[in-house]
Order: sequence, then structure tokens, then C-alpha cells
Amino acid sequence: MLQSKVILGFIIFMGLAAGYLYYGQTSEVLVVEPIEIDPGLQVFSTITVDSSILEDERYKLLEIFGEMPVDPGMTGKRNIFDPIQ
Repeated sequence: MLQSKVILGFIIFMGLAAGYLYYGQTSEVLVVEPIEIDPGLQVFSTITVDSSILEDERYKLLEIFGEMPVDPGMTGKRNIFDPIQ
């Protein structure tokens, strides 16, 4: 039992040492190149949201009908792996 633990510890140590040596050799700093913006996307930079509709009286008079929250009801097939009830 002790021998298998020693072997397992040795394998883990060797894996850590190999990983350290492998990743320790890469000292190069990665440089990220700037992304070019597609000119077609510039159209979206001028989009604004008009929230004045939320202040309109007709919007404020809207009412919610039905259950809140909505009852999903029974949909789909019965789960065959569900315990028998």
C-alpha cells in the first residue's frame, strides 16, 4: 500500500515538474493586435433609445390580463424515468 502511494506521489511530482519546465520556457509576451472595426457597423453607433413611449398615457392605461405569473400547464410527454406516484 505504501509503495503504491509513493509511486502515485512520484508520478504527480513528475507531472508537475514537466508542466513547470514546459510552461516555464515560454517567456514571450503575447501581443494582441487591435481589431479593425467594420465600417458597416458604424451605422449602429448612432442608435438611440426613445423612452418617451413609457410616459405616454395610452401606455400607462394598458392592463395585464390573465394569470401572473403565467401558469405553464401540462405540456409535452410524461417523463418515463419519473418515480411512480
